[in-house]
This record gives sequence, C-alpha cells and structure tokens, in this order.
Amino acid sequence: MQGICGFFHLDQQPASPATLARMRDALVRTAWSSGETLADGPVAFAGVHWATGERVHVPALLTHDPASGCHVVADARLDDRIDLAGALGLSPGDARQASDASLILQAWLRWGTDCVDRLEGDFAFAIHDPRRGGLFLARDRMGVRPLHVHLAPGQLCVFASSTSAVLAHPQVPATLDEGRIADFLVTQLEGIDKSSTFHRDIRRLPPAHWLAITRDEVREQRYWSLQRMPAGQLPTTDAGWTDALTDALEAAVARHLAGPERVGCMLSGGLDSSSLAIIANRQLAASGREALATFSSIDGSDMDCAETRAIRAMLDVPGFQPTLVDHARLTALRPRLLRCIDDAEEPFDVATALLHAQYLAASGQGIDAVMDGLDGDSLFLAGGGLSRQLRSGHWLAAWHNACGLQRIHGKASAPTWRVLGTAARSALLPKALRPALRAMRRGPDTRRNIAMSLIAPEFARRTDLRGRLATLAAQRSPGPGADAPAEALQALDHAYLTVALERYHRVAAAHGIQPRHPLTDRRLVELCVNLPDAQRFANGWSKAVLRRSMQSRLPAAVCWRTGKQHLGWSLNRKLREGDHAALGDRLGAVRGLLQPYVDLSRLDAALARLRGTGDDLAAELVFDALSLGNWLDRNAHRAQATAVRSEREPVV
Repeated sequence: MQGICGFFHLDQQPASPATLARMRDALVRTAWSSGETLADGPVAFAGVHWATGERVHVPALLTHDPASGCHVVADARLDDRIDLAGALGLSPGDARQASDASLILQAWLRWGTDCVDRLEGDFAFAIHDPRRGGLFLARDRMGVRPLHVHLAPGQLCVFASSTSAVLAHPQVPATLDEGRIADFLVTQLEGIDKSSTFHRDIRRLPPAHWLAITRDEVREQRYWSLQRMPAGQLPTTDAGWTDALTDALEAAVARHLAGPERVGCMLSGGLDSSSLAIIANRQLAASGREALATFSSIDGSDMDCAETRAIRAMLDVPGFQPTLVDHARLTALRPRLLRCIDDAEEPFDVATALLHAQYLAASGQGIDAVMDGLDGDSLFLAGGGLSRQLRSGHWLAAWHNACGLQRIHGKASAPTWRVLGTAARSALLPKALRPALRAMRRGPDTRRNIAMSLIAPEFARRTDLRGRLATLAAQRSPGPGADAPAEALQALDHAYLTVALERYHRVAAAHGIQPRHPLTDRRLVELCVNLPDAQRFANGWSKAVLRRSMQSRLPAAVCWRTGKQHLGWSLNRKLREGDHAALGDRLGAVRGLLQPYVDLSRLDAALARLRGTGDDLAAELVFDALSLGNWLDRNAHRAQATAVRSEREPVV
C-alpha cells in the first residue's frame, strides 16, 4: 500500500518536520514502511509505502524539478505510460525508468491544470509550484485513490490519503460532523455525497476534481464527466457487443496486472470477480508469470452454501494459487479480525470482516495488490429495463424477461403477472406526478428509517434527517422516463460507488495491500454506460452481455449461477457468537458517548433480542452501536491530544 500526506502554509510560515513525521506515522498501518519526506520553506510532503513485511518494489512517490522549483507527491498507478511519455517528448525507455510521480510532474510543467486530462489510471497527488505561489491537488476520475483535505483559507492547507493523517496535524480541529454520524445510524445515507467526512473541518476531494489553492484564491473544478458515446461508434449486434466487451475487459485486466508488483484477485464465486480472475489467470500464464493468487471466503460447515459451491467450481479450473478462509475454522483468526473491526478508520467499516480476512490472507502471502469485482452491479445495471420495454412496446421481450426471472429464481421471484404489473405501473406513471409522489413518500420513509435504526428522534430532528434523505433521493435513478444509458450514467456517478471504493481502500490499508478495481477502468466504463437494455437483461438473466462473453471460459455453475448469496454478514455474526455478555459490557463502557446520538432504550431492546432470538436486525443494530462507540472513544482521545499539541507545540 502507498499513500501521501503533507501541508502548505499559505502565509509562508516555515513547515515543521516534526508535524510531517506525525502525519506520516498516522498514515502507516503496518509494521514495515518506507518513504520519502520533504520540508522546504512553507511546504512539507511525504510519500509512504507500507506492508506487513519488507517489499522489494518501492517506486518513488515524491520528486522535484530544480529548474522550476516544483515538488510533487503522488499516490498513483498510471496506465498508458508510453503514450503519455510520447506526448511529453520522452522516449519509451525514459518512460519505463520514470516513476509515476515524475511523469505527473512533467505533465504539470507541460500542461498546467490540464494535465489531469492526459493522465490515465488511478491517482491522487499534490503539486507545490512556487512560480504560482500555491498548491494543486487532484484525484482520479472514478475516485479509486482517496484524498482528504483541510483548508484554512489564506493560512494553511493539509492533505493526506486518510482522515487520521490529516488530523495528526496540530492545527486541524477534530470537531465532529454530527450529520455524518446520522448518516451512519441510517446506513443507506453513507452515499449522501462525495465530500463530507466525520470531521467538520476535513473534506474529501471528490473524484474527477482538482483543487488549486493560493493565499488569495481557492478554485475547485470538475475536469471529467462520464458521457454517452456517439451511436456510430457502438456495436449493433449481440456478437458485436460481446466482442467489444471482451476486448475492453481483457485490456482493463492487463492494465491492472502491469508492473513489478505481485497482484492477486478476490474470488467470491460471483460473476464479476470470477470473470476478472479467469482473464487474469490466462494472461499471466501466457506471459510466463506465476499463477494468479486468489483469496476466497467459504463456509465449510454449510453443504448448501451456493457461494462455497461456486468458489470450488472456479478452483477446479487449473492454474490458480488459492487461499481459502473457512468460516467454520475461525479460532486462530477470530481475535485478529475483531481487532481490525474495532480499530476501523470509520464506523461504516463495521461489516467488513470478510474483506479484512481476504486482505489479511493476501498480506501473509506477500501480495502487493489485490483486484476485485467492484462495482459490476452498477456497470451492468438492469434497473428499469422491464418498464422501458413495456413503455416502448417491446412486450414480448418484457414477457420473456419476466418468465425468465420466475424460471431462474423460482420461489424467490414474484409471480410473472406481478412482476409485469409492477413494471407497468412504473412505466405508465405520468412524469408530472413523480415529484409529488416522492414528496408524499418522504415523511413515511423518514419515520421508517428512524424506527428501523438506533437514531435518537431528537438527534434526527437536529440533523434534519428528512432533508438528508431528500438529498440522497435526488441522486437516485432518473426514473422510468430515462433510457438505459441515462440510468447508467447516474448510477456510475452516484456517491455509493465513491464510498464503496473508499471503504475498500481503508480496509486494505490496514494490511498494507493496494486494492485494484479493473471494472472502474475508464474505457471499460465508457463502453458499458452505453449498453442497451437487451445487453443488460435478457430472458431473465442480468448482465447478459457479460455472461455471453464469459460462457466459454467460466464453469457453467458460475456463469449461469442463480441467486446471490454473500457470506460477509454471516462472518460478522460468527465473530461475535458467544460474546453477548462481553458486548453488553463494552456497550456499557461507551454508553455515555452514544447517548447524544442513539436511542438507548432501543439499543437495550436490541441487545436483549440478540441474547434471546438472535435476529439479524438486532445483531446489526448492536454491532453498529459498538462500532460507533469505539470510534467516538478513539476520537475523543484524539481531540484531547490535538488540543494538548496545539498548546505545547506551536508550528514554527
């Protein structure tokens, strides 16, 4: 894993190396780390690699141009480096020798703020340009690499790959953003926006944005938006779409396997991760590299577990180096996973035991980066396709899809007539009535959210929960009047995808692993956003074009798997089994911290139900409360420590 941190005194006060060291230490999450630091006048930068054991491949994250005086620190994995180097007037040999940070600096020197348009891949970086007297920050198009910023206009800018590293600067207040606590207690609100954090004075730079800061001016700009492709550039047949998707997937995986790092892959038995794994496995074999390391979670105690069966079917394909985490054999792993959850960077990470288990396994194997299938569901979203087919008069296709759902999912699917009836109501609802209908539902939705969560009613009113739910609703589907590309554009631009990528990054960082997401590759995303309904949903099968593309490579039990079972929640439950008394004691220790935000009588009732019937909702509420209490406890200490540092050690 790698990350960056730094700060810039806009008032030209000299930067403190001791402060930079504290930020660097807060960024690192493992025993081994290596990196570079710079403290030059008002600016201080650090680029850091960390892992559970020493790594051989540690590229430079920080570089300097003596002629201009510019410094850059970059957390980046650039694609198409040869093309970029050619545009910069560099030879292919120079491109192979250059670090990503040095290429970014050369791009800045050539194109200024337009450099971000020329960069392909994942990146978050900061550039100090003394000629302009300021700082330039940027984040990649899809938001794979995070960047957190504190800004005191005219005085100070602090940035880092994690919130905790920003908070390590003594002049950054640790004041909580209570609205974000409300978002956590009403879990669907995690994706309310792309910028807020749990701290009022720290924000996330949104994906595809840059931020330019001088003493006199702050400018933020979005530099890229996902767009439709012209119809003339798109396939027109099933075979054409299948070939185009296959080529785009192959290229995306190849770009994410490139480089000297050891790259593994999560393998859940689902269509998305299995497709990436089978492509990567073949590419590695063709290039003579070692077989693909895969990491999976199974439940060996459940013979009917569909996910376990699918994973085993995948591992019957020759060539993988598999590591299995069996939920039936957690004795040795359980304490470590519980510590990972209890020490989470954010409360939203409470249900990530499965991710921790797989990243932990990867770090133990000396893996540098792990690919996964996030977010194939948005990429191939079927959405309101059935309603669109009815509205446009494609009744036979709609009938085949509804019958297919019943055939594929059996009792888990509603009867065909009900599926078609629901789609027809959505298709026929007049556009003018939709805003009024959404407004009518908002009140009951708010009351239902309060009833199904632990949020205290007074806290819900204080943070305007109803308004926050309305803000979230404004990001959702454009409605049944939109075509498939319009719906896909909105889904892929939703903050849900951003927060999911950031959550993977936080969890992977705890184990020194770099997450890689081939399905966020720009060219793949730009192709898939244009998929027509027939490629998304056919004869009841979702992701129809992906299934056709992979049917000759994947086992039938995976390619045409019915149902969707995920073991993440069951693992979280297993970790807490037999721990109910301790849960009560631990909740008691943070009860006072929870009191302003949580309805304690509802929490007590949930704990009693968990000890009794053990229902899932009660378990979820209790685990959420414990996660929030642990996090509040740590941040209360952090706020006190920040106050002490500010009093004792002014930055000079």
